Amino acid sequence: MNLKVHNLIEKEILDLDKLKHSYLTFIKVHIETQNPDNKLIRSFIDRWFAYKKQGNFLTKGNIERTFNRSDISPNNLPEVTKDCLLNMHFISKNALNAINSKSDMQLVKDHAVPVKIISEMLKQVNCPSEASIEKLLLNFYRLGVLTHEEDKTLNQLNLKSAMPNDWDGKNVFARYERANIRKSDI
Repeated sequence: MNLKVHNLIEKEILDLDKLKHSYLTFIKVHIETQNPDNKLIRSFIDRWFAYKKQGNFLTKGNIERTFNRSDISPNNLPEVTKDCLLNMHFISKNALNAINSKSDMQLVKDHAVPVKIISEMLKQVNCPSEASIEKLLLNFYRLGVLTHEEDKTLNQLNLKSAMPNDWDGKNVFARYERANIRKSDI
């Protein structure tokens, strides 16, 4: 690899790291201004994760890839989306079976610790810095891939945007365990 190409790659990595850091700054400002809009927090933390993870979590133009409920159907899953799903923190056994069999079952990208809870945790950080925000996200931001039925089970247990009442504050997959959603072995 010649020096010019090497320097371009290094610059792109630095630029992506700056973008990742910018979302930590957005989160910090969001907390400091006591903005009640959790949709913004969701957007900021999902984008932070995409720039942190990079790879197929970004498009060829280095824009974060989004996962909407209507476009996660294993029967017509683009390879890059499949790669992202398989690289999320938790994939249920049923979701993995649906992906492998190219089922027409709908899948859901879920925040294992709901955004509402992460937002509340962030608001409890005294004098938040980008470093303290990132530390919290590294500990609690986890993505799960569930079937639509498993997602409905969480909702029926009133765990759509809550952790179980007896949550220990550590086990990020406590909602899935309470709903008896089994993790795949990949």
